[in-house]
Amino acid sequence: MSKKMGKLAGAIVFLILINIGLFSLAAIKLTAFWISWIFIHIAFLIFAGILIFSVPEQRKLKFAYSETAIAAYYFIIELAAGFVLLTYFAFFPVISFVIQTVILAGFLIAFLMLKKMNHDIDRREEESKGDLRKFQALQELMKDVLNQVDYSAPYRKTIQHAYDAVSGSQVKSSVSVYETEKAIWDLTGQLKEAVLAGKEERISALCLDIENQTAERNRRLRMER
Repeated sequence: MSKKMGKLAGAIVFLILINIGLFSLAAIKLTAFWISWIFIHIAFLIFAGILIFSVPEQRKLKFAYSETAIAAYYFIIELAAGFVLLTYFAFFPVISFVIQTVILAGFLIAFLMLKKMNHDIDRREEESKGDLRKFQALQELMKDVLNQVDYSAPYRKTIQHAYDAVSGSQVKSSVSVYETEKAIWDLTGQLKEAVLAGKEERISALCLDIENQTAERNRRLRMER
């Protein structure tokens, strides 16, 4: 039996036990009883559905099973409130309905806020991965430029210094250095063209600019720590 089927079987058994408790508690089934019965079942179905069918959240920036946890809290609160209301407010169905509606609304607001927060975290994680890939590609481009230069070329050491600066830089990126990285990309592209043309003075000037821009990028990243 799969884990999902095991959870489903457990949920059915638990639901049966809840109903046994509810029907044993109330000798007379008034309107307030059925209101609590409905809300408790709504809470249970939400919790069970998320527990059984949703994908667990296991990222560093999220609480593990956070959506399941918030649904569990809602179910526990609703179960307690439902038992209290059908016990002590059996003759006040309007009060029972209003209180449990507020509890449900509170859960929905909290759940939607959590979903939005997790969505923002997912987006930032994807952006971070994209930044990582882009800067790694920049390092590879600088390596390609260096590999194009003959070992006897007088400007090889100059390009080697620029390559060392880029390859030794922090790979993780940030919004604050996007413009600087774009400038390094442009300069590296120009450097590649200058190497193909053998323009020594141009190569020296571009390598110096690349080193300066890389140093500025490193400085900004250090400030964010």
